Amino acid sequence: MTDPDSPVTPPPVIEEQTLLALDYVKRALNFELDFRPETLAVLDHYAETVRAELEKNPSLGAVVAPALGAYFGEVVRAHFGAFWSVPSGNRQDWTLCWRVAFLAVNPIGVAFDAVHGGTDHEGPGSSLRLAPEERAYIDQRLSTLPPVGEDEYFSFTTRFEVLEVVTEALTARMQEEGYGGTEYTPDDYGISYLN
Repeated sequence: MTDPDSPVTPPPVIEEQTLLALDYVKRALNFELDFRPETLAVLDHYAETVRAELEKNPSLGAVVAPALGAYFGEVVRAHFGAFWSVPSGNRQDWTLCWRVAFLAVNPIGVAFDAVHGGTDHEGPGSSLRLAPEERAYIDQRLSTLPPVGEDEYFSFTTRFEVLEVVTEALTARMQEEGYGGTEYTPDDYGISYLN
């Protein structure tokens, strides 16, 4: 289903949700998602169509967001060499963890933000998780980016670009401090198992 060169396959629930995303977008837009970062613009367009329907059908977001988040997570996983942690059926706990830097995010939360156009929803949070000592450094780095409108801020495309900036900043800092080439594992994130 995803990048065959990727070292770890996603958990079954992520594969199932990703297949739903492929189906939703194909039926609605007649477009086949192929896991390239460029397809996130199409995912953004689809999220906008779902957002327009939420007033008539508020439960639609809770159905669609996990699927879109799984697809987004798979694009991110393949691009950055990350791995999933899905310790339970509770989507609040689903996390995508980077190997090249200590960085994690809940892609399902990113999708809830995209579908709802903000953080006012019942889904998981989408905050970046990183080492506390790196927070000020990353906040400073992100403050140098050009401002974007709220509609753009919560898009998959913008979130992906932010993840690129953060990953580059963290890996450059690791290199400067003599830790270049470090690879983080589930143990580093306190994960004793992978699903």
